[in-house]
Amino acid sequence: MATLLLITLLSLTTITLSLAENISIDCGALSSYVDSDKVTWLGDKGFVTTGESFQIPGNLTEPVNNLRYFSSGQTNCYRNIPATKGGKTLVRTLFYYGNYDKKSSPPSFNVVYDGKHLDSVVTDSLFISEVIFAPASDNISVCLVRTSPSDDPFISSIEVHNLDDGMYEDLGPDEGLVLRQRFAYGAKELIGYPLDPYGRLWFQSSSNNDPTISELTTSAPSIDISGASNKPPEIVMSTALSADTLILSDKTLPVAGIPVYLALYFSEPQSLALTQTRSFNILLDKEEVGSGPIVPVFGKVTQVVVKDVVASSVSQVILQSTDDSTLPPIINALELYSISYGKDGGDNDGGENGSGGGGQSSGSNDNSEDSGGTETGTKNAVGGGANKVRMKKKNNLPLILGLTFPSVFVSLTSTFAAIFLKRRRAQAKAQSNTLPTTSTGPGKVTGVSPLVGQQLASDAISHQEHDDEPDVYDIEELIGVNDSYVVHQDDHHQHGPV
Repeated sequence: MATLLLITLLSLTTITLSLAENISIDCGALSSYVDSDKVTWLGDKGFVTTGESFQIPGNLTEPVNNLRYFSSGQTNCYRNIPATKGGKTLVRTLFYYGNYDKKSSPPSFNVVYDGKHLDSVVTDSLFISEVIFAPASDNISVCLVRTSPSDDPFISSIEVHNLDDGMYEDLGPDEGLVLRQRFAYGAKELIGYPLDPYGRLWFQSSSNNDPTISELTTSAPSIDISGASNKPPEIVMSTALSADTLILSDKTLPVAGIPVYLALYFSEPQSLALTQTRSFNILLDKEEVGSGPIVPVFGKVTQVVVKDVVASSVSQVILQSTDDSTLPPIINALELYSISYGKDGGDNDGGENGSGGGGQSSGSNDNSEDSGGTETGTKNAVGGGANKVRMKKKNNLPLILGLTFPSVFVSLTSTFAAIFLKRRRAQAKAQSNTLPTTSTGPGKVTGVSPLVGQQLASDAISHQEHDDEPDVYDIEELIGVNDSYVVHQDDHHQHGPV
């Protein structure tokens, strides 16, 4: 009996430690289950005491078919979610409206992480919000805050992923990084867990058959990511886009500008001949970043982190070849976050904005400056003329961080964007934007099988039966990539979003 009791206690200890590292909550679910990636999803009964659960009818599977909505109260919270005190933690929330209330009126509201970091949720289609921060205790809260009397907040899922020491090391103890964009350039499908063991979602972005932009795949048998403190997955670093000059901009940022954290990742895909060189500078507002050019190394990762600069919708990051380079610039991956400064975001009353200047929702057409989340629609497709450059440096703050120099190379060293159909995975379908567009496809994502290029059967049936429901979303609209980053070669050759 004593032996059995000891085994039981050890088992419970293991479960507790596991929950402190990673936890997935299916909001509105009545019981727990294990998905095809062997991820355990918990029902939400032990984390919330308010609201009502609802299961969206049709062929949608977990966790998108479940939600919990809150028809009363200014603020409703999930509490006592296990986390690692003081350790960098990624928390992602997913919102799929699905016209569950038959009102054909997707609500907008705020989500507040641990009472400090705020993001604005706009649920016109599938919406993902994500923040990275260091919890002050061994459990965290996720609160939904009503911003309009007529809009009832709801939530589909919550995920918590523990990050390794050293990742996003430039983040202050009270700061949070609210996700705006995360791209794997040249990738053909969405990349997530378990290919990224930290649960990040990397949206794919291709050249869209533009002859001025090349898609490259590494010939290295493996890629050493140990020099990159943020640890981008090897598969993310295995592809890249290249052009004579690359210009990156995000038109969804507010015109007034917000403080951002930008991470750029590079890895040389080719074993270069002695006569070949690839060398380029990174410019912010025509001002060179760092102490010298970037020379990506074959089979290794170069990481560049820019933090505490104020970026706006007309800001540009320019990758420009040096005079002695025989090959054009490349980019493998990118992460862009707005910086939250950890003010009281509403764990108690929900009234304050703790985002420190979050940006406009990537899928929204409004001018809200509170959201750093990702709405996976196609409304944010970029068109029109080339952007003008504006990148303001915040007073008394560093312009470039994260530069390290290992012995032989420079080591300046994600949305849950998925709708689920039971036992189905669909192939990617390219979006018809004006250039390097991103398209989503089947990828290994926590608990889900991303579905792209066709509409949901359940939505089609629902649309036929209910004239008062919203228009049927093409899957491309439901989980379309954030197409806000523009890649083009000069001010006269405008492309659409990458």
